[in-house]
Amino acid sequence: MIHSRFWPTETLGAAPIPKVVLSPRAPKGPIEADIPVDDKLLDAGDHNGSTFYQHLGFFKAITEGAPVDVSLEDGLKAVVIGLAAQHSSKMGQAISLTDEGFSFSE
Repeated sequence: MIHSRFWPTETLGAAPIPKVVLSPRAPKGPIEADIPVDDKLLDAGDHNGSTFYQHLGFFKAITEGAPVDVSLEDGLKAVVIGLAAQHSSKMGQAISLTDEGFSFSE
């Protein structure tokens, strides 16, 4: 059984096993593969263990000068995309990302 601090087992039952779904052109997909995650990783973080790996990568970046997986610019662009999506939903119209993804306009 998958453990997760934020999965409401009372209402949704046991959390599903994480999987990857591939849809290749040949042979015609989809192909599903379960991705079991060690219970210790699930207990150490959320998002099926990815939080643990994010923390590990951040620790290595700080202590060893390792490169980061996601830059500050990547994070800012993700926030802009979210804000643009909210604005689009509220206004009922398409939104264009501008300034190389750092801004948006109607």
